[in-house]
Amino acid sequence: MRSAAWTSLALAMLLAPAAALSAASDFHGRDGPLAMQALALLGNEDVEGAGALLEPRQPFGKAPAPIRYAAGVLRYYQQRYPEAVELMEGAGAGDLGGYLGLARAARQVTEGDVRTEGEHFAVSCKKGKDEILVPYLLETLERQRAALLEGLGSVPERKVTVEVVSDVGELARLSTLTEGEVRTSGTVAVAKFGKLMMLSPKALLKGYDWLDTAAHEFTHNVITARTKNRAPLWMQEGLAKWFEEAWRGRHEPVTPWSAALVKEAVAKKDLVGFAEMNPSFAKLPTQERAALAYAEVSMAVEWLVKQRGPGSLVRMTGLLGEGRSPEESVAEVAGMPFPRFLQEWNRYMAARPLPRGGDHELRKLRFKDDPVHGTAYAEWSEIPDEESRGFARLGEIFRARGRWTSARVEFARAYQKVGARFPILSGQYALAASMSGDKGEAEKVLDEALSWDPDYPALNVQLSRLLFEKGQLAPARDHLLAANRQDPFDPEIHAGLAKVLQGLGDAPGAEREARFTAVLTGQEAPPP
Repeated sequence: MRSAAWTSLALAMLLAPAAALSAASDFHGRDGPLAMQALALLGNEDVEGAGALLEPRQPFGKAPAPIRYAAGVLRYYQQRYPEAVELMEGAGAGDLGGYLGLARAARQVTEGDVRTEGEHFAVSCKKGKDEILVPYLLETLERQRAALLEGLGSVPERKVTVEVVSDVGELARLSTLTEGEVRTSGTVAVAKFGKLMMLSPKALLKGYDWLDTAAHEFTHNVITARTKNRAPLWMQEGLAKWFEEAWRGRHEPVTPWSAALVKEAVAKKDLVGFAEMNPSFAKLPTQERAALAYAEVSMAVEWLVKQRGPGSLVRMTGLLGEGRSPEESVAEVAGMPFPRFLQEWNRYMAARPLPRGGDHELRKLRFKDDPVHGTAYAEWSEIPDEESRGFARLGEIFRARGRWTSARVEFARAYQKVGARFPILSGQYALAASMSGDKGEAEKVLDEALSWDPDYPALNVQLSRLLFEKGQLAPARDHLLAANRQDPFDPEIHAGLAKVLQGLGDAPGAEREARFTAVLTGQEAPPP
């Protein structure tokens, strides 16, 4: 999952205090309209515009109540939380729109955070292991910024802050979602209030695609600025999915299992409609429903690019920014009336071929502190064939006793029946083959498994070991980086990167990875 409660929700929140200011007798007079104008700009995520209106009225602590309140919201959007709380409390307007409560929560959650500044981004996180995430986040977001500048035509100039939070409760407190909505939808990050908020991968049992997620959320930030917050939710999420891997030169927004969800929903006439999508994908009732919605809107953008080329996205978002309606913008770029575009989109979803592995189940995100999902998960139960599970369990018994050849035989029997679609089986089979002396067979099994599950961390780490032994350092590095994109707190990943980068002549990179390994194994304090 990616984005949570999105811009329409933020705008509604800001319009509420603006209306309250207008109605309250203490807020009448010449300052009320200016304050409401600033709040409306913030509702559209236009922090620069609101600042330009309000900053000349400093010092805010001595300003009239409407200006003081609006300035407090501005400071909240600028992540200056203590000042935001002080100004809103001093305005005497209570918790209009919930912003005083949000600022207080943000002040508490981020207290003591380490803030690291990059060229166009800053990362705020807890001291400790989360600091390992920082250089990867900054590098990824800079690359995503460059990709979006090319792919959409413009990006905001202001520095964007990423707040990494420790658990579901903190994400809920900062984002206006409930903990239940976060867990049910599998939401791990939110782009809202002029910043990006994301869960640390350590909050989930097996991590998640945290770097693509950060890129996805920043894409929301760019789309909002470029369209002046006029992009409807389906377009916001479709574009964010389309571009989320742009930082690594890819546009593959539809996974095999999400494509299968669409096929099934088309057949059952159970697609997620616009009304159900609003106000947020995070409020959909299940992770499957949210995944279906993402796949649908991704296919809308995919169809548009296939029919009209990538420049169509620049033009469509530009038209929105100029004040054209979503329907007009899409119709002009698609070259057909909007209702016909909807028909073509639905035809495309019905006819689009399934990628390989389209019958995979959704790999649900499992939160460590969830009483349902937080317990150990029996991956072997994912194998539907009972006889194969029996072979695999026997292989496990032999493996535990160090009888690698026998383990290899049993895992091979299971593998021959169900193929490479189950990562735990492929990984154990490859390990047994390697330990019993046939590393060629192990590599073949891992290659096949990764063709089905290219981001599965353990498989990438296993293959990197074999490649490193053969002296294939660049491919070994790439597989370790793929593993790191999912599970950055595995010390073996960073230990492997230290060796590989040293061999490739990247001494600074090797030193950094060696330091991260020491941090994760408790041998060294976190990075300074």
